[in-house]
Amino acid sequence: MIDQNKEVWTITKEFLESSERLLKAASLTDSDPIKQEMISFTRPDFDKMMARSEAMKILLNEDFQNNKNFILSEMVEITKLSLEIAKKIEDKLLCLAQN
Repeated sequence: MIDQNKEVWTITKEFLESSERLLKAASLTDSDPIKQEMISFTRPDFDKMMARSEAMKILLNEDFQNNKNFILSEMVEITKLSLEIAKKIEDKLLCLAQN
């Protein structure tokens, strides 16, 4: 049971950290419409991530124990998506911040 709890903790920690990284990457736009347009290509991936997050939220509210494995696997996939999106945004906008 301890290993399983550690796995849940690790997955949750990575999930939260990826969300924080995505937030920081998105904040690189500084609410500038031009910069926002520059990263608009990430919107389809963001929409997919949000849909998966909403589905996971429903399952969490219904019955975590019976959906635990699926929820954890979705958290891992959402974490990957968040990190991919954050990297795309950073790659596009960080060069502007350095100039």
